[in-house]
Amino acid sequence: MTKIELVCWKDKIGGEIERQVIDAFSYGFTVGSHGEWEMAIAKEDKEVSKNELVNIKIEDIELPPKAIVLPCNIMRHALGIVSSLAAVGHPKSVEEKRVLNEAIFQPIFDGKVCKGELLSVVNILYAAVERRLARGAAEKWLRERYKY
Repeated sequence: MTKIELVCWKDKIGGEIERQVIDAFSYGFTVGSHGEWEMAIAKEDKEVSKNELVNIKIEDIELPPKAIVLPCNIMRHALGIVSSLAAVGHPKSVEEKRVLNEAIFQPIFDGKVCKGELLSVVNILYAAVERRLARGAAEKWLRERYKY
């Protein structure tokens, strides 16, 4: 078990930051053979400048429970690449439905990204979570139940 501090945007990227300290555990997962490709499509027009990261609103990408996202690292837009997809608010667990609605875009040229343009493609894969009781988790569980 490790204490970590989650740092996230409360209202919008670049807005108010929110922090939360939680207990975290490492665990594994198994990925199934079925997956889907989803497109990250710009939902707004945005002027971009070479080498200046910018967030661009995208059409919602819904992640079903127990799904993970992996980038498809092929450049899909002439002006740059998507570094990450994001959503504001507290991070949700992989067992919950999640919605990604912003892309962190890294321009390699100056220009304008227009609404409706394809920014990237992502791989959505379904996973089975393998939560094992790590040493710290087992000890914490025993202490809470048996107060020894």
